[in-house]
Order: sequence, then C-alpha cells, then structure tokens
Amino acid sequence: MTTNDPLPDSDDPLDAAPIERPATVARLDGLGAGLGGHIKERPEDFLVEELPLYRPSGRGDHTIVQIEKRGTPTFDALLFLSKTAKVSERVIGYAGLKDSRAVARQYVSLPKVSPERVLGLTHRKFKVLSAVRNEKPLKIGHLRGNRFTIRIRGAALDQVDAAREVLETLVARGMPNAYGGQRFGVRQDGHLLGRLMLQEDWQGLMDQLLGKPKAMEMNPLMVQARTAYDAGNLAEAHSLFPMKHRTEKKAAGVLARGGTPLEAFEAVVRGPRRIWISAWQSYLFNRVLDARVRDGTYDKLLLGDVAWLHESSAMVPVTDPEAEARRVAAFVMSPTGPLVGYDPRLASGAAGALEQAIMDEESVDPEAFRDGAGRARGLRRALRVPLEEASLEVEPDGTVLVRFVLPPGAFATVALEHLMAAPAAVGNRL
Repeated sequence: MTTNDPLPDSDDPLDAAPIERPATVARLDGLGAGLGGHIKERPEDFLVEELPLYRPSGRGDHTIVQIEKRGTPTFDALLFLSKTAKVSERVIGYAGLKDSRAVARQYVSLPKVSPERVLGLTHRKFKVLSAVRNEKPLKIGHLRGNRFTIRIRGAALDQVDAAREVLETLVARGMPNAYGGQRFGVRQDGHLLGRLMLQEDWQGLMDQLLGKPKAMEMNPLMVQARTAYDAGNLAEAHSLFPMKHRTEKKAAGVLARGGTPLEAFEAVVRGPRRIWISAWQSYLFNRVLDARVRDGTYDKLLLGDVAWLHESSAMVPVTDPEAEARRVAAFVMSPTGPLVGYDPRLASGAAGALEQAIMDEESVDPEAFRDGAGRARGLRRALRVPLEEASLEVEPDGTVLVRFVLPPGAFATVALEHLMAAPAAVGNRL
C-alpha cells in the first residue's frame, strides 16, 4: 500500500477501480509518511499468541494442546502432530491458521489422545507447551483474540511520534477489517484461482495453478516447474514440483498422464478448493471496504447498511443512520460488507448500490456458488474491528516494537500497513 493512494477521477465510490493487489485497501487519510522499514527478517520478529475463548475443563475425550511453532505453516504442525499422536489430520481441530514466517503459540484439539501422549513432544520447528483434557474439540473461531508483538527493522525513527498518532486513530476509529496477504497465498493469486474455478475455466485454472512463475515463490524448483509447464513440458513439470506442493504435483501428474484439465482439477483435494473460493470472496470484500475507506464511511452507517453488533455478533438492517450514530461512535455496532455466495446478502439503499456496482464490475454470478466444491451461501463481515492494548516503543537497538490485540479473523498486517505506509507482506523490505 502506498502513501496517499490517489483517489479515482470521480468522487463517487462506485467509480473506484479494481484494487491492484488483492490485499490492498486504501490507507486512511491524513496519517503522514509512515515508519517504512521491514518486518519478519527473523521468525521471532513476529510473535502471535492465541487468546483462548475458554479454559479446558480437565476432563473429556478431547485434549486441547498448546503448541509453539517457529517459521512453519500451521498445516505442517498438524501433520507432525497427526503422525506422532497417530491420528488423522482431518480430526485435529484448530481455532485459526497462523503465519508461517513467525513464532506462533496456538491451540489445537486431538480426539481420544491422552495429554501424556503429547506432553513433551518436540521438533526443531514445533514444541508442545501444554495439554489438557476437554469435552469438546476446537473449531474455527474459538478464540477471544490474538495478541501480536511485532518488530519493525530499519524504521524511520523521526516518524515514531506520528506512528503513535496512527495507532491512536486506529484505536479510536477502528482498524479497517481487510483481508491480509496471507489469505491470497504466497503468489497472491488465490482469488484468481477461485474466480476461474467458479467460471469452470479448467484450462485457465491449470495455467494459473501450474504456470506463470513468480520470483516471490523463492523456491527455484517451483519457478523451474512452472517454466516447464508453460513450455508444454508436462512430465518435466510434474517431476520438478516438490512433494511439499502436493496440490500442484498431483494436478501436474494427471496432465502428464494425458488427463484433461477437468480431471486434474478433480484430483485436487477439497481443502485448496475451499481456500480459493474464500480468497475470491475476500477479494470482493476488500473491494467494498476499499471504496468505503476512500469515501470515509467504513466507520459510519449508510442508509441500507447491515450493521454488526460487536457484543452478540448479530446483524441488523439500518433504516436511520443518524439515530444509530452514537452506538457506532461507542463501537457497539459497525457497518458490514459482503462475503458473496449464492444468497449474496447485499445491503440495500446507498450501501447496497455501492456493493452491487462492484459485483457487476467483477461479473459476479451468485448462482455459481450454489453447487459443488465452490458452494458458499454468503455472509457479511464487519468493515472495522477494535484494536486494543496498542503500544509502540523504540528498542535500544533502534528497532520499533509494536504490540496490539485483534479479534479473531483480523489481520495484523493491515495495522502495519497503516503504520509503515507500505505493503507489509511476508518478507518485504519497505
């Protein structure tokens, strides 16, 4: 995200152009030059700790395990646990996914596994911190929030006071609840895969999944495999894709054996398919949020908005924005944006007109979400979230340490982009 993103030619948010990067949402006005700098030079520079929704009871058929992972994806940690505890990955519960280039302390649940069986388990990238019995497994969202401690290196120290003011603004107005870069994958193209999947463009999907090499992947074998695919060397591409990239390797193998693009897609397990659909929904939400940030209404209600009640997570239609202004200012309620599905649940009135214009521009067909692996009914998500326990300090070594707590589903990189005034993607130097 750049400082002072230019507004579209028209002041009408309906004329906002598609955002260049899937995770980009305009920065709030008047925030200054930003800290710059870079993040995640080392895994310990980005610490995230899950805040559990409840304490395990000490009894029951499930064991709640707190793990600490370092520099590795959540799913790799689950695979390690499944092998050592001798349970299927599919039955392991978790409350959320955590960044791979970070130190993360998170909770998972294992069915019919005693605490003694996992206590003390260690790996060079994982360790078990605690294990306690509980009656029920963990599910997505079973969190009170996430606490972040993030080190920014190479920051402009003359901007520290201004950055503290940015934090104060985000605390007062709420943080724009954008989906961060993690939602769109290393190549930042998960939303494109989701759109191609819904369009049933199987050849286009395979070309996007297996070709078009990008330097951001860092693994030279992936670049070589994609280059071979683009050249039509399917067998070579299949042999080059690393085993770790199971989705690409499996799809390339089907094509190398003479299978069709549809057959290659059908060989892909449901997990990645759901992730691609979610990424497409997330991109569309970010587009709506981007328009609301640009016109200054992400923290205000418009006629026809659907409001989110933060205490109960209930949603109510807005018929009189002025009457609700006090509750919005007190962070009791906030406007929402759509996670589109076959029941798109768009707002009405002025808010709905903005949402519909973006759906039309992106040629969204709600019926495409009705069947198969792309099935999604449609939800709504708050356009802002509270940023709590926020602080910013300069360490003796000249690095900047930022701390804050966000609710489940919110992305710390969004707060960082406001502080740094540039994209805070994994490994980026800004």
